[in-house]
Amino acid sequence: MFTLRGRQDNFRILLPKEFLCDEIVEKYSKILQDKHSYLYSPIDFLNETIRSVQVLGFQDATIEQLQPGRGTAASSASRIPQNRFMHTASQVNYRSETNPLNLIDKTLNIEFRHTLGYVNYFMIFENFFYQYERDKKYEDLIPNLFIDIMDNNGNIYSRIEIIKPIISGIDMLDFNYDQPVAQSQTFKVEFKYSNLDFQFIEDDEKYNIRTYI
Repeated sequence: MFTLRGRQDNFRILLPKEFLCDEIVEKYSKILQDKHSYLYSPIDFLNETIRSVQVLGFQDATIEQLQPGRGTAASSASRIPQNRFMHTASQVNYRSETNPLNLIDKTLNIEFRHTLGYVNYFMIFENFFYQYERDKKYEDLIPNLFIDIMDNNGNIYSRIEIIKPIISGIDMLDFNYDQPVAQSQTFKVEFKYSNLDFQFIEDDEKYNIRTYI
């Protein structure tokens, strides 16, 4: 139920099993088993370390131009001549000429908690090289990702679909002898994507709101 109270929304994003290449799954399944991890599946281990997600947002949706007699007090007929500004032009904001779709920041940031041995970091780091092999087709890369937004009872009521995501960056590891423990407690993986979809999830399909961008 929608309320006007403060946010109580939860979220869930699960990287699909296709996110990891077969070579990485085979290698890290053995590592997790040898180290007696309670999660033997590499993708489950990876998903368990997700801490936060950043997505959507846009900027630069206006342009500023100099226009004579626009947006100044001089344009008001009620002002007496002595109070009128004599400047020839003033700055006026208009809607950007850019396609609105191009104003959206098509970036998805997923923050992970570091684990002992930085296992999840190197899992993604190594997987990146397999995904970028030149003989890989785009349909063989990362499948679409879904961010489910849930109420405080765990019921999903809306979903963001990230279409054709590609890893574009990962944070550096930070080691420092001046600190008794590693400074970097988390790391961020940046994805760029081509398109997105948003929809409300309802039992009755007639209430679905599906927005393709």
